Amino acid sequence: MYYFFLISIAVIALKMLIVLYRVFRGPTIFDRIIGLGVLGIDAILVLLLFAALNDRIDMLVDLAIAYAALGVISYLILAKYFERKGDFHG
Repeated sequence: MYYFFLISIAVIALKMLIVLYRVFRGPTIFDRIIGLGVLGIDAILVLLLFAALNDRIDMLVDLAIAYAALGVISYLILAKYFERKGDFHG
């Protein structure tokens, strides 16, 4: 199980590097926001896999939940900002 978690962390870290390209070179602001969302989810996954790797799930789950809550709040703020700015065409 140790190697499974280690390989999973490495694969997700590689995916995060690929998504960073989209964040910095995204053609639109919405591509960049979605890229940041994917990075946030991947960071939570790496945090939880690292906790499972060290048999300390109880210690890091609270941090993962707090990080996820901050991510949701930030997406709501960004959505409200772009709604007022008029960039959403629905």
